[in-house]
Amino acid sequence: MQEENVVVLEHGSLEAQKVAKAMSSPTSADLFNALTGNPQSATALAERTGLPLTTVKYHLENMLSAGLVEISNTRWSEKGREMKIYAVKDQVVVFTPRKTVDVKGIVERYGTMAGVIAIGCSLVIAIPQTMNQVIGTRYLMKTSDTAVIYTAQVSGSPLAEGVSFMPLIHNVAQGFLVISLAVLALMMAYEMYKVRKNG
Repeated sequence: MQEENVVVLEHGSLEAQKVAKAMSSPTSADLFNALTGNPQSATALAERTGLPLTTVKYHLENMLSAGLVEISNTRWSEKGREMKIYAVKDQVVVFTPRKTVDVKGIVERYGTMAGVIAIGCSLVIAIPQTMNQVIGTRYLMKTSDTAVIYTAQVSGSPLAEGVSFMPLIHNVAQGFLVISLAVLALMMAYEMYKVRKNG
């Protein structure tokens, strides 16, 4: 049996319910067994089992909807009518327990991502600020002249250039942090909705 012919269904899913409905009666089981290895029309099945044609068609439609049988061919009757030939699908149907919604795992995963982003943004803000303080301190330590210290604080000095970029770095980092957290929150909400819907 090839791997692609294995069908896995969760208990309670729509597909599993269709299979349960199709095979819930002994009549369906008898028709299924009669078709196994012997594709035939609804009329031939009715004659072979002695069941009314309407009953046979009803159960065949249920099994067809559930994916247990398929229309493998068509033939023409003596009266010129097209007949569907039904056959059992070459597959193995496996039922598995329904998956539970791992809300805690989803929250932890997105919480970790949010924490990493927050730490990264903090470093982006802190590193230039620290470097600016170090550069400014070294620059000012080179002189004790008040006039030179004043000059170091005006445009063009290493200290002044570092200070001028700080508001821009703060704004970019804060904006990135807010947008990232909002996107993560939306992704987490969507994933939880999708898992709950499928579950």
